[in-house]
This record gives sequence, C-alpha cells and structure tokens, in this order.
Amino acid sequence: MKSFYHSYYRFYKPSQKEHKIFAISDVHFSDRTTDNLAKTAEFAAQQRPQIITISGDLVDNLEAVDATANRARLKAWLKRLGKIAPVCICLGNHDFYRKPADFKSGLSKKRGYIAEKNQQLIDEINEINNIYLLDNAVYEDKEFYVQGLTLPPEYYNFDYKTEKQESISNPGTESKKVLLEQLELIKTTGLPKHKTKILLVHSPVRITEKSVAKKLTEFDFIFAGHMHNGVVPPLLNEIWRGHSGILTPDKHLFANQNTRIGLYGNNLIVLGALTTIQSGAGRIAFINHLFPVYVATVETTKNDIYARKPDIHHKYHK
Repeated sequence: MKSFYHSYYRFYKPSQKEHKIFAISDVHFSDRTTDNLAKTAEFAAQQRPQIITISGDLVDNLEAVDATANRARLKAWLKRLGKIAPVCICLGNHDFYRKPADFKSGLSKKRGYIAEKNQQLIDEINEINNIYLLDNAVYEDKEFYVQGLTLPPEYYNFDYKTEKQESISNPGTESKKVLLEQLELIKTTGLPKHKTKILLVHSPVRITEKSVAKKLTEFDFIFAGHMHNGVVPPLLNEIWRGHSGILTPDKHLFANQNTRIGLYGNNLIVLGALTTIQSGAGRIAFINHLFPVYVATVETTKNDIYARKPDIHHKYHK
C-alpha cells in the first residue's frame, strides 16, 4: 500500500500572490507515530511550501508527552518542519485529553478523559523557532494571515471534569452555541485583503451552517480535520463517493456530516488524519496500518483557467 494519500487543490486568487500551503491534521503523536512523522517531514520538504498548517490533535493525549524523551521527539519533529516553513497549529480535542487513574481504552463504557489545558506544553511549543501554536491567536507575516480558533472541551460535550460517555447508541453532539461564543473571541472582519487568510479550526461540524459561515466569509481557507475521512478504508475510498463516511469521531454511524476529505462550500477544506486510528483506541489501534497518511497541498494562482472551478485531485504516493 502507498504511504500517502495526497490531496491537491489549486484556487484562483487574482488579488494575492501565488502561494503554496502544506496542510495536515490529526497527528495524534505517541510513541507509535515516529515513522509517520519522519516520512511526513520528508514529504513536506519535497512540496516546498511557504507555510505549513496543522489543524489540531497534535498529541494523542497529554500522557503521550509527559515523558521527557517523548516530548523531545515531538519538539524535534516540529523543529524539522519549522526549517521548511513557518508552522501554524490550532488545538484539537485530543490536545486536552488526560487519562484518569481508572481510564478504560477503546469502546469501553467506562472510558473517558479528564480535560486539561496544558499551558506549559503550549508555551514550550511556541518557544520553538518558526512554530506557532495559535490558541485563539494570530500568525501574520507579509503574505499570510493565519487565525487559530480553539474549540474548548465543552464544544465536544466533555467538560473540564470528564468526557461524556459516548457510544454508537449514544453519540455526542458538537455545540453550535459554544462555537459561536468562541468566534466572538477572534477577529473575523476587516482582514487584510491582499494576504492569504486562513482559519485553523479542528472540527468542521457546523462550520457550513449559515449563521456560522456568514461570519467566516473573509477567510480564503478554513482548514479542519477531526473526521479522519469517516474511517473509510483505502480500497472502499476509491469507489465510495460523497461527504459521509462510516464513523464520526463522536461515534455516529453513516452520519450526514462533512466526514470525508474535500472542499465544502467556498472555503472549508476538511483534511484527513496523519494517524487515523489513535493509540487511545486501545486494541483496535492495530488496524491503523491499513490507512495511509493523509496530507494536502493547497495552491493559489492568478491563472484564470481556474476561475470557474478549482483544480482538485487526489493521488497515492510512496
């Protein structure tokens, strides 16, 4: 099987300089992701982007970076990316996950996480040269404006005590109210016209709803992840089209949501995961080797051949 499922997007943006962005999501860093990280850094360097984005779930859970050696490996990978281009990151739900003493993995009814915002980890990452973890913050240079939007634990229906006990028969529901409240914390209008404007947000759920989408029209791109391509296996992925996959992160089966990778509306791009089945899934995590590493390259161009319709294609790479 090929190592990478590479999505390529080219958009007509006549008022801006031509840019190349390398976009990834859902790293789920743990001691099992070392090979994926090295290969991804190599692939990113080959693309020669001007900026790199990570749309949340940098870590599988906070235990994954408690050990000094593991944290050093994560920071070494980020340093490697930072030598290629500026790296902008937003927080995902797994970036808040802390296992309680009685944690049960996989699909156990007793599973659950304590929610913790590890400010020390955020600060350490932001100390790395050319790395910007944007907790409701902005990275801006002469050509890019990147806003990170943090969706807090209550958005995903787990609070700062414990995760809601979700299952296939009792799925959770992302909170539109919390999303709208978080949007009040960031700047969404009066953005610089001649820069490529990117919003990084982990979950795409509700982003395309009218009351939300109308607040985000000034962003050229919204990069999200979280959905893991609906956990659709590679062979089935080639014959099954549409926006709904097999499983959503909150255990909806065949939900009518933006679970599959692709472009939704004019500016929302849902990315696949670097690690489709995270280590916290327990015994079923072994099937992760069946899935490729999902990455995307997004380009802007002044070539008016793409004015009517952007160029979008996908390809497997070694």
